[in-house]
Amino acid sequence: MTQFPEGGASLAALRQRIDALDAELHTLLMERARVIEGIVAAKRASGAAGPVFRPDREADMMRQLVERHDSDLPILTIEHLWREIITSCTGLQAPFTVHLDGSADLLGLLDVARFYFGFSTGLEVAGDQADVVGIVAASPNDLGLIALTDRADLPWWRGLTETGARIIARVPYLMMEDRPADLPALVIGRPVPVETVLETHVYDARWAGALPGRLMDQGIEVLSFHRSHQGVDALLAVSAELPDTAVFELCELAGAEPDVLRRVGGYAAPIDVEGEADEEFDETAQTASEGL
Repeated sequence: MTQFPEGGASLAALRQRIDALDAELHTLLMERARVIEGIVAAKRASGAAGPVFRPDREADMMRQLVERHDSDLPILTIEHLWREIITSCTGLQAPFTVHLDGSADLLGLLDVARFYFGFSTGLEVAGDQADVVGIVAASPNDLGLIALTDRADLPWWRGLTETGARIIARVPYLMMEDRPADLPALVIGRPVPVETVLETHVYDARWAGALPGRLMDQGIEVLSFHRSHQGVDALLAVSAELPDTAVFELCELAGAEPDVLRRVGGYAAPIDVEGEADEEFDETAQTASEGL
């Protein structure tokens, strides 16, 4: 056999090692599926019910992947493979469909849907954002995918409720330049379990007048807004470390207290793979919290 320089293994031996690793990976994936079947059986036996999606757990898994990743294999490849595994195993617990915002850039949204929910998950295109919210609110397991735009054609988030549809995730989760499936979007689903811990809360905020111009100075991100003759509606993202009362006061400090401020979900803070943006945001929120 031909040996590689410096005493390396032969090409044939390396290929055999690849074959062995592939077989091991396949065995582990099948074992993972069997564990999921055990979870389903245990839930049925105990009478446990509720959403099968745990966005906080999925986010924690992705953080661990990023932290231990030390390879020339792109982290985005790992992210996509892991998302495919997670989604497939979730489908074993309860089949579901992802409903897409038909008023958005459908090609971009399809890329996002396939990247995060795989090619075996059913996709259906709804009329607009409000239709997505209504469909998800009426389904125990289905999800919605709504593209994030600075200015919305309608304040679709008004349809989000405590017992109906809620915002449960934000994508892309791993933030980096020139990544595939980079259209910003929100995942809509039924309320997640009470014990779920998310870093960011999302609010439906409404003003009879203009949108306060200094919200970002107070650590508040405006995800989207809608203007009408009645005033302005806004979808706000705020650090979950802040209580609702503090968020209301921050809006007041930014220029005007809202007429309506209600929480409509939340998500795990995206990971900036190439920078420190999330730490910066956390520091701003902590400073704001200490000042109230």
